[in-house]
Amino acid sequence: MASLREDKKLQTQARIMESAKKMFTEKGYQKASMAEIAKNAEVGAGTIYNYFPSKGSLLLIIFSKEFEQMQKDNVAKLTDPSIGDLVNTIIEVLKQLTSFFNHYSKAFWREIFHVMTEEVEESIHLRRELFGLDEEMMAWFIKLINKHSECFLIPLDPEDAAYAIYGIAITDTMVYIYDENMTYGKFLEQVTRHIKFLFAGKLRQTDVEN
Repeated sequence: MASLREDKKLQTQARIMESAKKMFTEKGYQKASMAEIAKNAEVGAGTIYNYFPSKGSLLLIIFSKEFEQMQKDNVAKLTDPSIGDLVNTIIEVLKQLTSFFNHYSKAFWREIFHVMTEEVEESIHLRRELFGLDEEMMAWFIKLINKHSECFLIPLDPEDAAYAIYGIAITDTMVYIYDENMTYGKFLEQVTRHIKFLFAGKLRQTDVEN
């Protein structure tokens, strides 16, 4: 009996999330109301708050689940870190990790960031993984740099390099999201330019590809 009740709860939660996703997509986060989301999900207006304490937490949970799947897809695409050119491999991985930016409008991303600052408890996990550089990705970059240690002209700490890559990804992402005139293509060009600048003068000439 308990199992049936639990299944019903999960089904209700799934309906609410599908309804919210539809409303957020069609009307935008700000204009979509919890009452409309509840009506579309065929649940009472009060019922929705039994599952999600606020509209912000609902948005974050929906996106967090989608992002987790994107992360899994990207991890599956990663190649052996010992194969290929170091700089171009880093650039290609960052392109994969940021490919989902094209799935949503810049306005949506700005709303996500705004909600993240308000919904501290619900957004901890999402803030940690949003840019695709969670612990697993950081570990992969460190391993990649270690595998190419013989390419460097000067000693380089792999963890420091990984955090520098993270910093580039974060900074360029924020510029892209808040600059309405920057296209996704220009964003990728900027990331490429900054990663190449990061490693300029640090690699043996034979290990540098144009």
